[in-house]
Amino acid sequence: MKPNQVVCHFAFLSLYCVLTAVRESEGAYVPGRCLCPQTQSGVRGQLKELTVYQKSATCNNVTVIVTLKRNSATVCLDPEAQMGKQLIRCWNRATKLNRDVKLCLKRRRRKGGRRQRQQKRPQGHNRRALSSDSQ
Repeated sequence: MKPNQVVCHFAFLSLYCVLTAVRESEGAYVPGRCLCPQTQSGVRGQLKELTVYQKSATCNNVTVIVTLKRNSATVCLDPEAQMGKQLIRCWNRATKLNRDVKLCLKRRRRKGGRRQRQQKRPQGHNRRALSSDSQ
């Protein structure tokens, strides 16, 4: 073998080892590298932006980050909480259908909140009134 061939083989072998090491390290989970070390179960107010990061080599959790309209504060939501699950579901649906993710930011208010439900109940028809009439 000529000296040039030896150098060429050595360079190729070194490059192969480096590429193999890089490929293997991409799948390894490195703890402590998540964007959100602490999360909240929900937020109040209108949302301005939504970002969802799936599990990766740097973080073993799904990350949900929302930005509030009133003060532009960013908040990390718990992906296991009800609000986090709803936003993740909407995000996945919107990205799958190539729709704008901003549709997920518009939360619908419930029709007939607590006050309206309590007012629908007729007066005088509670358990005490019924039990005293039957005696």
